[in-house]
Amino acid sequence: MASTSIEGRWAALPEDLLQRCSQRLCLKNLSAIRAVCRSWQSADVKERSDIPWLMLMDKDGMLWREFFCLSCQQVHKKLLPEMRANRYLSSRGWVLMISRDGEFRMLENPMLRYRHIIELPNWNKFPNIKAPSPFYVEFISKFVLSDCTTTSPDYKVMVIYHIGQLALWKPGKEEWTAVNSPTDEKIYDVIYYKGSFVAVDFKDRILRCNVDGPTPFVAQVVFQVPRRLQEFEHEYPPGSLWYVNQVYLVQSTTGSLLFVSLQEQVASTITFRFHVLEIDLDTQMWTEVENLENTSLFLGHNSSFSLEVDEDHLIKPNCIYFTYSCLSSFQFTEDRGDKGMGIYHLEDGTVELHVEGKSSPPLWIEPCF
Repeated sequence: MASTSIEGRWAALPEDLLQRCSQRLCLKNLSAIRAVCRSWQSADVKERSDIPWLMLMDKDGMLWREFFCLSCQQVHKKLLPEMRANRYLSSRGWVLMISRDGEFRMLENPMLRYRHIIELPNWNKFPNIKAPSPFYVEFISKFVLSDCTTTSPDYKVMVIYHIGQLALWKPGKEEWTAVNSPTDEKIYDVIYYKGSFVAVDFKDRILRCNVDGPTPFVAQVVFQVPRRLQEFEHEYPPGSLWYVNQVYLVQSTTGSLLFVSLQEQVASTITFRFHVLEIDLDTQMWTEVENLENTSLFLGHNSSFSLEVDEDHLIKPNCIYFTYSCLSSFQFTEDRGDKGMGIYHLEDGTVELHVEGKSSPPLWIEPCF
């Protein structure tokens, strides 16, 4: 009888209190809440998470996927029979699935209970692609959503495809449309920033494309990152040679545009560092960022974003969480493999390994509300 009374009191827990408790749990544990009793199952507990998940890539064709939760620091397995593809990219919580037959599908946040799938035009619907050309899963190197599809039906999709070109797709269209650029350089990265798609090419020129403006399929150069900004004023050791391995564009938590470069050093021992610049496209001014304060950046081979860290997070402030593949630093090739996720401390340049990858680099699943 006593146990029944206790169970009754748990079942009578006010819904607002239950919601506040659920916000302290990772998405995986919400299913346990719903299994307690009928009242908890019917409670309006929102599936949300304000921290990213890391999808650990497995072999092709697996029905189960592994995800690393930064909140509880554990790996969770999830049955995802609909998530069968040969390559995955992510943006705003959605995952682009690319199959070897050239089909493209977008899957809503895989950690949610109810997930939607959106079909996109396949690879032969891209401009300037000859039909006899063999399809390869690396055909798309970047996938960007302008908005979460659940909150904005007028979303757009931008991709970097083929050999560094930009293409745009809007819901209802049967083909992809090329975005013309005044330069002939390949595109390094692209994000959606303040109502426009903003890209950077291999000569560090920043381009902007306003897909809702009068020329929606034309990008314009709006900033040139000086080449000298790719080098620090004080080199160590003296005379060492640094080169840029990767460039990222990220929107900060305050709304500014960040230009982040991953630089590797050619010396007796190869090492690397991150260089962060804040760029104002309106004033054409730039500032070197030496301290992110209570913000951390998340960089990946596809999705890159920033998050404000508070006392409830297990995320470390003033750090850069990055996924890597074949980074030449000795720290990642001796006995830990060449794929995974690391944490770069911007304050002193130290690096700690966090999660090892598998057959492919792990993939950030960005929070999307």
